[in-house]
Amino acid sequence: MKVGFLTSNHLPEARGGTEQVVDALERQLRSLDVTTFAITSSDVPHFGTDHIEENVDGVVVHRLFKRDDEWDHRGFERPRLLGLVRELLTKEHPDVLHVHSTAALGTGCIGVARELGIPVLMTFHDLWPTCARYFRLPAPGITCPTGTDRTSCIACVDGIMRAGPDVVAAALAERDRLVRADIAQVNACTAPSQTTARTIADCLPHDGAIEVVPHGLLHAVSASERSPGPRPGERLRVGSFGGLGEEKGIPELLAALAGLPCELHLAGRHGGEWLTAAVTRLEASGVPVVLAGEYGPTDPHPARAIDLAVFPSKCQETYGLVVDEALAHGVPCVVSDHGALAERAEHPGVVVTALANLRATLHDLASSPDHVTALRRAIPAELPSIRAAATRYLELYRSIA
Repeated sequence: MKVGFLTSNHLPEARGGTEQVVDALERQLRSLDVTTFAITSSDVPHFGTDHIEENVDGVVVHRLFKRDDEWDHRGFERPRLLGLVRELLTKEHPDVLHVHSTAALGTGCIGVARELGIPVLMTFHDLWPTCARYFRLPAPGITCPTGTDRTSCIACVDGIMRAGPDVVAAALAERDRLVRADIAQVNACTAPSQTTARTIADCLPHDGAIEVVPHGLLHAVSASERSPGPRPGERLRVGSFGGLGEEKGIPELLAALAGLPCELHLAGRHGGEWLTAAVTRLEASGVPVVLAGEYGPTDPHPARAIDLAVFPSKCQETYGLVVDEALAHGVPCVVSDHGALAERAEHPGVVVTALANLRATLHDLASSPDHVTALRRAIPAELPSIRAAATRYLELYRSIA
């Protein structure tokens, strides 16, 4: 079987959550005798070349470059890009097209595939179909709407575009029309969490079935790679890794840890001057901070150096790969109750808390290493994996091909 992937970016240029899932899924499907290729966009603006073909770990990746008038602020229909997608799908002609994102290439790609007789499976990795700002994280003073109401979205988006409420309202309505028309043509839909499936169903809206297929752990973790756990008589090593932006709740984390008997480890892309200032304040309260930089797949995983992972995101998270990574390394987690992270309350080894209660939660854990050890022992020996996801996707491909 031959499966095409359509996504907004791809390794090695980008390494966000979706790109990591796509890469892991490609590897697993290859082990199941499935040939994959990818059609993707780029964050690099058009430089005179429409398309380059790359080989990424044995996967053919067709990367398309957008001209100045083909970015979101100029609309969502991009005829030139659709023509390139049509050419590539005609050339490759997969048995199934698995759409991971249409955000960068624009609407209409699904219609092109269906015109060519190619069935489509779509995975909702993020909430872009319901939110022009992707993450349903509104500007200060604005509350995300429920259902299909876009009233508060107008002010939220216009705060960036500065185009005027009437222009933004019309653009949002057109965006909704195009996205709904795309998804109406899909043969099957999946989402990585119940929360994501419900949000898409309610806010797009979408009345078709959306099967939940968790991403799971993307890379196996050996026993030698696991954290040794809390050390008697030493400070609890608390850490967070991955995204270190303000939207991930890192300012709240640093404020919550002030004066507690622990040390903080942070690994990932640094959040800017605010993070430097917040770290200085935390160290002044007596909490040591180990500030590491970005890490790659060949580097030792930062979870190996901590006893407790904290992910207090303020985004409406759609899954949470970092939680799986921490648990696989034997590290229990504290997460916020935003988005799909709230579902983790059912997972042994995970504590879900409202951000308002974060300090009290961390105080209890930092003051009780035995509690952290009990959480560690509760972590299941087997966790959901990308292998299981790939096996299910292959069944879905066959059912619609």
